[in-house]
Amino acid sequence: MNKTIFIISVLILAITYSVNGQLENNMLDLEGNLFLDQKKVKKEKSEILVLKRNVLKWNITPMLWNSKNINISYERVTSNSRSFSVNAGYFVLPTLLSSADSFNIKRSSKSFGFSVSGDKRFYFKKRNTGLAPNGLYWGIFGSVHYYEFETSFNIENSTVAKGNLILNGNIGILSAGVELGYQFVLKNNITIDLIFMGPALSTYSGKLGISGNLQIDKDSEYIQAIYDVLVAKFPGIDKLLEEKTLKDNGSLFTFGPGLRYMIQIGYRF
Repeated sequence: MNKTIFIISVLILAITYSVNGQLENNMLDLEGNLFLDQKKVKKEKSEILVLKRNVLKWNITPMLWNSKNINISYERVTSNSRSFSVNAGYFVLPTLLSSADSFNIKRSSKSFGFSVSGDKRFYFKKRNTGLAPNGLYWGIFGSVHYYEFETSFNIENSTVAKGNLILNGNIGILSAGVELGYQFVLKNNITIDLIFMGPALSTYSGKLGISGNLQIDKDSEYIQAIYDVLVAKFPGIDKLLEEKTLKDNGSLFTFGPGLRYMIQIGYRF
């Protein structure tokens, strides 16, 4: 009986020693760096391992569309070579038209939008010298964009046109695809995340409403040029101009290709 207890005790000690040794080895990569670039903090004659698994980022890409757009991202490292991230923010598109010449064009009286996305990332183990979230990666992603607006065009003090035009509508985009990117980690804290390729399959849905009593002089070459642009960009305006008044709505739902690209600046902690 005592021999059995002794043998079991030795096996338990051996297993414990082996597990501790394995855990210690797992905390080091091939170059001897600490797992996830953790650092040792001395506290009361003991060492605590601090893991930097989180990255908070500011996505500056939507500002290319409108300076009011704000998008924040959070990435969480789950292993040496994997992570996931989520993005969310305020999203609006540029104003349709701006004031020009004798036309008094009111800006959008109402606009609202948002974007939400998420991805699962796989960092290349053999290609990268460091560990996630540093280096080249590929991933799968999904995203949702929604935008609604109402714009009023009021034409005054003009001999070639008069009246008003009101456009209102919304657009929604649902996408899913794959991505390829590279994330730089500078001084162990600052990150620059670049997604430079992200082909996707997207569904587009939208609705456009037109109303007003716009009247124009089609004999004016200047007005004719504007008329051609508006008719090409907003189907239904030609009917409005012919009938002088119009209240109409149109909707769209279709599939098509999409593309994701992104520039993010972050802080790792």
